[in-house]
Amino acid sequence: MEQVQRAQALEAVTERIAGFIARGEVTGAGLAVAIGGRLLLEWYGGEAAPDVPAGPETLWPLASITKLYTAATVMALVERGELTLGTPVRALLPEFDGDGREAVTVRHLLTHTSGLIYEPEDMESLLRQQLPLDELVEAAFSAPLQFQPGTQVAYSDLGYAVAGLVAEEAAGRPFPALVRDLVLEPAGVHDTYFPLPPDEAGRLAQVTGALAEGTPGHMYGAGYGLRLAHPAWGVVASLPDLLRFVLLFTPHASARILSRATIRVMTSNQIGSLAEGGAFGIGFELAGGHFGEGDLLSPASFGHSGATGCTVWVEPEADLVLAYVSNRHLTTGREAFIRRLATVVNMVLAAVT
Repeated sequence: MEQVQRAQALEAVTERIAGFIARGEVTGAGLAVAIGGRLLLEWYGGEAAPDVPAGPETLWPLASITKLYTAATVMALVERGELTLGTPVRALLPEFDGDGREAVTVRHLLTHTSGLIYEPEDMESLLRQQLPLDELVEAAFSAPLQFQPGTQVAYSDLGYAVAGLVAEEAAGRPFPALVRDLVLEPAGVHDTYFPLPPDEAGRLAQVTGALAEGTPGHMYGAGYGLRLAHPAWGVVASLPDLLRFVLLFTPHASARILSRATIRVMTSNQIGSLAEGGAFGIGFELAGGHFGEGDLLSPASFGHSGATGCTVWVEPEADLVLAYVSNRHLTTGREAFIRRLATVVNMVLAAVT
């Protein structure tokens, strides 16, 4: 009976998302909610791309939620003794040097405390030129650090790009292969891609407002951007697969790809007193995220959001996992973007608690 009541309460959430679509705020969206590891709701509305209805087969660009997959891969190497969080980046990438870089560790990269800038200042121009990944991340090796490593927090895609390079050097294999073999295959998420194969492009949600939109260099386009396998923003997945992946970090995991000790570290505060502007674990954002999208989330919650209009959260106090996807980028209006994510998270939590 309680499950039925919760499912009925969630109808208000889907009606609200349908309102986003009706008003043209997004063109397509999906929401999945699990309680106690059991699926309570899976809902889709609108179009993922022109004349393509959103549905369970849609592949959604996950943007920065990709960082969870990258962090899980790096931590799998830590478990295997091929890396430690305290490993200096320079030990594996000797060219990562100067301006204090010699003090940057793997932990700094994964907790946004490295001092690296967010992205190259000319990121859109680089994308429009369809440059290879190593040229997109060159700024990590040359741009001045914003602060000395470990002294402040500044969200950085480049930090995760470097983490991918470190993992490649430690394991002696390309990073996409590591993600596949250490995370995707063991987890059984067979509708998740990094990079996106050409023959799956027809299932891709079209993201409005991303960098280089309308050009072959579109950041979340099938022909270039999602072929790069960028460790900070390159994963695409179906909504059911996204929910299945996040469940791996709960007691209800369908497979155990990481130890409980590793999951504890990933989902607890790793930046100590620097957490005034929002805490980070390893990969995960904690207690509401750096956008502040979870007003009703508890201090024990963990998750991540992506600039393509998606968010995932685990709320241990309610034994809840939610995954929301849509296709309108943060750059189309930051205030409205955050409001939509916060509305969905708040209404789901209110409905089930």
